[in-house]
Amino acid sequence: MGRFRAYAPALALALAFISGCARVGMPSGGPEDSTPPEVVSTTPENGATWEERDTRITIGFSEEMNRLSVEHGFSIEPAVKLRNLRWDGATLVARPVTELPDSTTFVVRIAESAQDYHGVAIEAPFALMFSTGGTLDTGVISGAVSVMGEGVSGATVWACRRSVRTVDGVVRSCRYATMTAEDGSFRIVGVAASERPYVLLAFIDTNEDNLYSVREETGRIADTNALIDEPGATAAGIQIGLAGGLDEEIPAIPRGEE
Repeated sequence: MGRFRAYAPALALALAFISGCARVGMPSGGPEDSTPPEVVSTTPENGATWEERDTRITIGFSEEMNRLSVEHGFSIEPAVKLRNLRWDGATLVARPVTELPDSTTFVVRIAESAQDYHGVAIEAPFALMFSTGGTLDTGVISGAVSVMGEGVSGATVWACRRSVRTVDGVVRSCRYATMTAEDGSFRIVGVAASERPYVLLAFIDTNEDNLYSVREETGRIADTNALIDEPGATAAGIQIGLAGGLDEEIPAIPRGEE
């Protein structure tokens, strides 16, 4: 008992020191984070040309992000199959499964729904454009998808520089792809100039397999083609009504063309 009394002052001093250390740092209830996160770095750089076809795509943010919100808001056009999305601190890294196609302009987007760790959203949608060729394609195709006059959110829209073919009841994806906004509108950017008009197909990808299953999913080819006959041309106001479907007797894809 006497031995305990002898050590009691030292023990009390140690406990006081530990307690004091535990309180070091920003006190609870500090100022709320209201600063929107920003994109501070990218690979490739925005506007880059002759980019390597095996490049990784990275987007660095100014602070730690709500990773799920960023991943849900990530997209790339034309569509690219990714090995995975992973994180290196505050940097998102996207790795394509195969080499990117040659002489193609890509647009990588982060939607404005992306938030930081504290739930603060970015101020505006972010877009990164780069090319695996010597120039950036700047054509734009826009319009809207509807059913009975009501805009359709989340519909897939393809722009194809070829006829569209059904094989075993399935249509495979075209070079350019996007999804409609909440009001049914769509906008495809970075489209290459072509003497052949682009055929537009819209559908509801119910099983999210990036294929149009003619007998199972609702879709339709636009009555109007999109002509991007020179760099920077715009084909706007294309309306696609999903009441109806594709005919099984769609012309075959000309061999060697996209």
